[in-house]
This record gives sequence, C-alpha cells and structure tokens, in this order.
Amino acid sequence: MATLLDSIQDKYGGEDESGQDYGWIVFVSNSPECKKGMFPPIMTLSDYDINTIGHSGIIQRSKLSHIAELDLTDNLLSDWSEIFNLLNMFPGLEFLNLSNNLLTTCTGLSTLSSKPHSGLRKLVLHGNKVDWSTLNDFTMNLPNLEEIHLSNNGLQDPHGSFGHPNLRQLFLTCNNIQSFKAVHDQLGKNCPNLELLSLGENPLTSIPDSCGGLDKVVSLNLNITKLHDWNDLDKLRHYPALSDLRIKHCPVLEEYTAHERRMMLIARLPNIQILNGGDRIPDNEREDAERAFIRFYLDEESKPKRYHELVAIHGNLDPLVNVNMKPTTHVKVKICHKEDNVREEVISVYQTVAQFKAQLHQWFNVPTQNMKLYYCDQVLVKLAGPEEMKWPNKCLYTYNVQEGDRFILDEKVPLTKLRTNSGTSVTSSTSPKVYGSPGNYRTAVQFGLTPYRMSPGKPDKPNTPRGATASRNLFGRSTPPSK
Repeated sequence: MATLLDSIQDKYGGEDESGQDYGWIVFVSNSPECKKGMFPPIMTLSDYDINTIGHSGIIQRSKLSHIAELDLTDNLLSDWSEIFNLLNMFPGLEFLNLSNNLLTTCTGLSTLSSKPHSGLRKLVLHGNKVDWSTLNDFTMNLPNLEEIHLSNNGLQDPHGSFGHPNLRQLFLTCNNIQSFKAVHDQLGKNCPNLELLSLGENPLTSIPDSCGGLDKVVSLNLNITKLHDWNDLDKLRHYPALSDLRIKHCPVLEEYTAHERRMMLIARLPNIQILNGGDRIPDNEREDAERAFIRFYLDEESKPKRYHELVAIHGNLDPLVNVNMKPTTHVKVKICHKEDNVREEVISVYQTVAQFKAQLHQWFNVPTQNMKLYYCDQVLVKLAGPEEMKWPNKCLYTYNVQEGDRFILDEKVPLTKLRTNSGTSVTSSTSPKVYGSPGNYRTAVQFGLTPYRMSPGKPDKPNTPRGATASRNLFGRSTPPSK
C-alpha cells in the first residue's frame, strides 16, 4: 500500500529541496512550476497501489496548488472521504481520473464534504461501482463540473436522484441502461445543459416519442445498442440540436451493406450533419442518398413517411438500369468442321487455345497436332478473313470472342489411313504425328522435309529418269534422290 503524497514525492520530488548552492549550475528553469515547488502541472500515478492521501505535512499544500491534472488510474482508493481530502489538497485541480479504483455506493456522502471545489471540470470514474445517488452527493460539491465519464460502472436506468445544472458531457458507455425514456426524462430534466450523451453498449431497445428533454444535445452515441426498428431512429429528427450521431452494430442496420447503411441514415435524418465520427456530410452526398432512398423503396408496397417527403423534393424518379460490369466468361459460338459438321457450344473464353483444341478433339475426333483452327469475328471476317489461332498459350478472350462468333476447324493433312514403314495400318486417331499422302512411307519428322511423289512417266526435268522420285527441300528447290 502507498499514499498519494509519498508517491508524488518519490516520482516528482527532488533529491534535495533545501536550496543549497553547489557552486555550479547544470540547468536553470524560470517556469512558474519550478517556482511553485518543481512539481509539473500534470501528474500521472497509475498503478501505484495508492489507497490513502497521506499526511499533509509531507508536502506543503502550497506546492500542490498549481497542479491542474491528476491521473490515479488503477489504484486502491475506496474511501470517499479520501477523495474529499484530495480535492482540498489540490485547489487548482481541473481534471481528476479515478478509473479502476474501488469506489462504491456510499450513503450520507454529502455530510463528508467540507466545502465546494470550484475548479474541477472533468471527472473520470470508469470501472468503479458508483450508483446515481452517490454520484449526485459527490458532484453537488463540484459546481463547475462539465464532463463526467462513468463507463463500466454497472449503472441502471437513471432516476431523479442525480442531476447537475452545469453538466455538458456525460459518458455512460458499457452500463446496464435499458430505458431511453428514463434517460430522456430524468437526465433531460436534471441536466438541462447536456450537449453530449454517450449511451453506447447499453441494452437500449427503443427511443421515446416525446422530445421535451435533451433538447440541447448536439452529439449522441448509440453504438452497439439493441435498436431494431427504423421508426425509433426516425424519432431522432425531433431533437432540435442533434447534428452528430454515432450508430453502428445495431440490429436495425444488420441487413444492409456499409454503403446502404450510410445512405439510409443520411436520407432518413436530415438533421444529422456528422455521422459516425466522419467529416461533415456534403450537400451532394445528401442529395445522392435521398435519391437512392426513393429508388430503394420505389417497388415496395409499404413506404416510410420519409419517402413521400423526399418525392415532394426530388420528384418521382425512374429506377436505375442495372449494368453488369463483370467480364463475360462464357459465350455461345459455332464450330464448323467440314461442311456438314457444325456444332453450337458454350465455351469459356478464359481457356487457352491448347485447351480449346483438346476440347475440339473430344467433339470432332481430330488430333490436336493435325488441327488448323481459325477464328471468324462476325464483323472483321468480312474485311480481313478468318484469323488463324497459332499460339497455344494464348487465351481466347484476347481474340475478343463474342456471342455468335464462329470457329473453323481444318486438318493439316486429311488423315484417312496411313501405313508406316513396317506396313502397319494407322488411323488419324492413333498416329497424329505422321504426315504425308498415302503411298509415301517417310515422315516430315524423320527428314525435316515435305515429301511428295512424282507421277510415273512424267519427269520433272528432261534428264530425270522415268519413274524416279524427288524430294523438295525447305527452300523449294528439287534435289535428285540419292543413288
């Protein structure tokens, strides 16, 4: 356990405060804080196991009078009388953070105070167990208090025991407040100058119809509440000063996309200028949202009241045409093989030419190595003719294949039945690598040439013997056969 004053002395006190002259100076500060006792105006003593204030004789009260902010988060303070002693010892305190201490309900708290503390403006009590009556007894001695943070205190619905005439900001996140009507009636009546109200992460289910209270609230937080009806949110239009709204993760918004949620909220709540902590809503976004809202309910039988209000402003709108911007993946085309074999098929344009030929082999029983494939664009084929598809790794969509286009499947050589050197019969389906006309037993793979056979008795040249054969090389010149 530790005392507050001991902790201040240990953390912020100098090693020697007698003012002795050591004969040399390392650093001289003329700041007002140093002249008032060398304590900084902002002190943080989190998690120091502080449970009492301590004896006032340890540090002179005058050395603490200038301190404006004191953070005592995560300590062990549980006695409210110690808190009053603290306020008496820090007359200039404007901000006090007592989060995550052991402060609980206390009856008769008003009798413990000696005099009001006029300087304190911000009080943080997160993570304690303070109720409304104790809070009221404590804050009645803080006449200039403007901001209270009470998150995670287990607070129930507010009642008439709490009120503060000068309170402007009240944070009630993560409590057990269920009735927005109680908040509306009690806090609206007893905190007449309230401008910011945070009710996030409370089990609120509805918003009251009346609008007499909370008429000065500018900013409202309803994140992670249980509001499930648009009619409740429509009631927020009746709060005359409300312009800043935070509302996320509520049942009423679950069925919409992020874009639709924002559109619906902007269109329904014309008084809201700042939504979910963003920038001020521009006029063009609001107009777009209102027009989208009209089209959203255009075909609905039951239309909200806001729909008719917006129709009076923007008129009756036609529905937008749905344009599918996704690229086409499959098209229906014609594939022609010879004159009497035409098929209509739906093909993927994201397959390669090699994959397409493999599919054609299944349909037409033509070996892929013997295929000549042509693409016929419906428009360009009349100007440039068919385009041969030579590159096996090229995808079909790069040819800009469209619905109704045509492909022509041709064969390099009509492979009816071939014979190998051994005389074995080979069909086009079993020997796709053999090229040449029947009667010629050599292949282009063996010689790298395109062979042909001379007609008997018709020599190519006068000195060519009758019945001799010749082979044409790759450059088109005739060479005599080897003897």
